[in-house]
Amino acid sequence: MREITIAFDIDGTILNNQGIPPDSPHHLRPRVGVNLEVIILIQILSKKMKNTKVIVWSGGGKEYAERIVREYGLEKYVHAVYDKADYPGEEVDIAFDDIQSFDMAKNNIIVRMK
Repeated sequence: MREITIAFDIDGTILNNQGIPPDSPHHLRPRVGVNLEVIILIQILSKKMKNTKVIVWSGGGKEYAERIVREYGLEKYVHAVYDKADYPGEEVDIAFDDIQSFDMAKNNIIVRMK
């Protein structure tokens, strides 16, 4: 069985990218369910699918991404965390990001911001 690597970006994908500070209790996107759905998707892909490996990365650095993963209790669902710039180059099958020009995976899914 081939393993599928799925990457999630932090800012604009897991977290709000609309100026709400990360230390605010409301820094998940204010629209109901959008970020919670991403978190649930990470949990489902990790726990319910046999051949998936979930990674999280951020242009804000590995330490920042690790802090967000810990803050939302995602450690048991996430295989590894990376700085986007220092990603070791393993093939990523699917990546979720909010940047239109993003192209770090075979299949890039751009998160709708509006």
